Amino acid sequence: MSRSSRRGFTLIELLVVIAIIAILIGLLLPAVQKVREAAAKVKCENNLKQMGLAMHDYANARGRFPSAFENKAVNPADYYPGWGWGALILPWVEQKGLYDFMNVDAVPFGPQSSASMATGTPVPGTLTPLPIYKCPSDPAPDLNTFRLEESGRSYPLSNYRAVCGTDNSAGGLFNVNEDRNGVLWQNSKVRFEDVKDGTSNQVLAGECVFDKNQANLKWAAIWPGHTGYYCSATYGCGIRISDVMWHLDDTTAVINGTAPQAFGSRHVGGAFFIFADGSTRMFREGGDPAVMKWLGCRNDGRVVPTN
Repeated sequence: MSRSSRRGFTLIELLVVIAIIAILIGLLLPAVQKVREAAAKVKCENNLKQMGLAMHDYANARGRFPSAFENKAVNPADYYPGWGWGALILPWVEQKGLYDFMNVDAVPFGPQSSASMATGTPVPGTLTPLPIYKCPSDPAPDLNTFRLEESGRSYPLSNYRAVCGTDNSAGGLFNVNEDRNGVLWQNSKVRFEDVKDGTSNQVLAGECVFDKNQANLKWAAIWPGHTGYYCSATYGCGIRISDVMWHLDDTTAVINGTAPQAFGSRHVGGAFFIFADGSTRMFREGGDPAVMKWLGCRNDGRVVPTN
């Protein structure tokens, strides 16, 4: 009779195997992260493409591009809340049921007897987070806690904000129904033929991120609408047009710049923008902000190379 003996792993062999596994995991994780980010980047760009097509469908149906926000107030000091462009295009981003449920055509967003959304009751449906308005690369919450944060009624976050034009002619002040020389602004009614520089030379909206770190404060946006005049113990008082729109000036035209309203993203190297021709393009971090400013104006006569 013969006996067979089984030899187990020695401690050194076991440690070698564990080290090899650790090295393989270390090599694999960055690759997995890159694949995930690539997928998130594609999803974000697709979100913007859907919005661009929706704005074209809106313009074909209504004869003009959507406004950045629309309100029905008759007060000359029209700082009142209003439905945002994200709500106005809902029927063309497969959300007609929500659009009808909120009754956007008949029910105003917020009170039309007060300049502040903080005094109103949210319309049912406006607190619904929508994936199309979220960039998967931004680990932001579903609700934007910068908006009406003191009232405890935060609205769903959006990583996409309309470009209302170039540097504000009023030096940073908000003027009611001011033509900001872009395409989407308060109660705007800009048609295709009004984009004199050509639709391929005009940005409609771009990415924005959410960051509550005071050293890199970023406010992102919301999709339902503009919340009007609001006072915050933390951030002061003002007309929060950055809920839905902002202009491109020397600071906010810097991709991933320092301004709270700066356009930017969590993607490596740049941020996506929608153009009036329905296309989407990424602008790199560190690019010339003057180019972005020119692309924000529909009639400055500049034809800007964007390749």
